[in-house]
Amino acid sequence: MVSLSSRTLLLLLAGILALTETRAGSHSLIYFLTGVSRPGLGEPHFMAVGYVDDTQLVHFDSDAENPRAEPRALWMQQVEQVYLHRHTQRGKQQTQINIVDLNNLRGYYNQSKADPPTAHVTHHPVSDQKATLRCWALGFYPKDITLTWHRDGEDLTQDMELVETRPSGDGTFQKWAAVLVPSGEEQKYTCHVEHEGLPETLTLRWEPPQATVPMWGVIAGLVLLAAVLIGAVVTVVMMKRKRSGGEAASYTRAAGKHWGVFGCGGSPRASPWPDAHGEAALPTCSSSLSHTSRALTKS
Repeated sequence: MVSLSSRTLLLLLAGILALTETRAGSHSLIYFLTGVSRPGLGEPHFMAVGYVDDTQLVHFDSDAENPRAEPRALWMQQVEQVYLHRHTQRGKQQTQINIVDLNNLRGYYNQSKADPPTAHVTHHPVSDQKATLRCWALGFYPKDITLTWHRDGEDLTQDMELVETRPSGDGTFQKWAAVLVPSGEEQKYTCHVEHEGLPETLTLRWEPPQATVPMWGVIAGLVLLAAVLIGAVVTVVMMKRKRSGGEAASYTRAAGKHWGVFGCGGSPRASPWPDAHGEAALPTCSSSLSHTSRALTKS
């Protein structure tokens, strides 16, 4: 069974289970071996307990001043010392094995002895003249951590609001430290985070949010751009139509005038075709002007 609560690794093994036949029936013999890791670089704690049925008969604790197998049942005092000595040696050997097992288990779960914190600073206005800067440290292990505020290099520990380190619920810890500052002077304050999981002290400042254009402003800009483009296209089309229409009208009037001069201008000339009386007919201006009028009306 493995427990990862509070980043403590617990290794519990049912060491030996045997059934021994006696005249009174069968009995069970079982040993429980337990290994628990410690914060930092301390060696894990190892314990072994032996039971016959529901009676504890022997106990070994690596944290004892003189680690050894100790009898727990009265009748165990009559057992030869060779038995207890053998179990003492086994307990010491299992303590070393336990160190290797817990290191392997930590590797399986990708856990190191120190998890560095993730830190950031939040801004909380109090009034028009004051604001609170809060420095957060989250997700760190082990529990020990130092948070301090500075103003232009001056330590403000005496002016800080500091909370106790609290568990996060996932085996890590969290903590924050706050300081009251004048509005507009936030950039003069720095938060310093020290933890064994960090290669060096972490220094943070409050970063003001970047100015962003509201969505409605973007939409209005796109609509205005579309209107300008549509207006430009319409203007170009109308100018092209007007230019092409004016050239056609000028061409029609010129053609009509030329025909009229040919028919009426200058000295009258005889038509090559005689009229009904056999005399040469002269073209009249009325027919020429009439044709010109019709040509202008069609255009």
